Amino acid sequence: MEEEKNDIKIKLTSAEIASLWSTYMSDSAAVCIFEHFLEAVEDIDARGEIEFAINISRKHIDKIREIFLLENYFVPIGFSIEQDVNKKTPRLFSDIFYLYFLLNMGAGGLANYGMALQLSTRKDTVDFFSKAIYESVELKQRVTNIMLNKGIYIKPPYLDYENEKPVFVEKESFLRGWFGERRTLTSQEVSHLYLNLYNNQLGMTILIGFSQVAHTPEIRNYFIKGQEISRKFINILNNVLTESSIPAPKAWGTEVTKSTSPPYSEKLMMFLVGAISSIGIANYGGSMSLTLRHDLPLKYAKMLAESGSFAEDGASIMINNGWFERPPQSINRRELKNTK
Repeated sequence: MEEEKNDIKIKLTSAEIASLWSTYMSDSAAVCIFEHFLEAVEDIDARGEIEFAINISRKHIDKIREIFLLENYFVPIGFSIEQDVNKKTPRLFSDIFYLYFLLNMGAGGLANYGMALQLSTRKDTVDFFSKAIYESVELKQRVTNIMLNKGIYIKPPYLDYENEKPVFVEKESFLRGWFGERRTLTSQEVSHLYLNLYNNQLGMTILIGFSQVAHTPEIRNYFIKGQEISRKFINILNNVLTESSIPAPKAWGTEVTKSTSPPYSEKLMMFLVGAISSIGIANYGGSMSLTLRHDLPLKYAKMLAESGSFAEDGASIMINNGWFERPPQSINRRELKNTK
């Protein structure tokens, strides 16, 4: 007990504050999103996983609030069911989409909490993010098992490895991709293509739904622009797979209903689209660094640049509407000097 008290006296680092703050924002948004899922879901298995996920998010919010209050640090505003969820509106997405959304949440948690844990030193934050990783693993595995049992889980392709053996690359043509005949894709390249396809299909499905229900013309047009970008990226990635005779995963357009009533505030919808854009940017950067064929990093670089521009436009819309909650920031010493 004494050890815990002494540990609390150690100030939070900038990395810990940033990780806790972004987790609070994401989980407060998740609670709102899942609240409407629970109102609309029909599948019993999907309902159980939504309840499991919303309980995780609520526990995270409570713990982060506790840490911030002990530190005398402000608690973010985030999102609330009262202000950001329109109850009793028709469902916008199918039960299958709900499961894919949960799967993405579990996978995203593994990446985000892993980095947060790597940068954490204080015992309470280390314990928090260690537990969050375990919860993400459990959520991902639970949802994966349900989807496998229902036959709706889209797996990456299988490779014929029965007669495979270690081989060293002998020619630099292995790296070629701009000119001449391209080699077939490596398993790592296929993995990243599928990951980026998956995220773009998820993003496009969300954008199709949100463009149906957004009332403000500027925001509706922004969501439509996002659809067009995702559709273009999907075509590019599909073509790369097809060139190597690898089947592309199916599209998800049918998982959006005909509803035109917004289940969420435009502030929350913009935040979610911004979060998906950030995930895409991070994935393109990772894919660039782990891909050997010359043409693929160039494609990812173009996607990264276009996604970054789209995300910046979204941030501007949120700022202009007074919705962009400022992340924790270092002290502006120049501004302090000017106030003297």
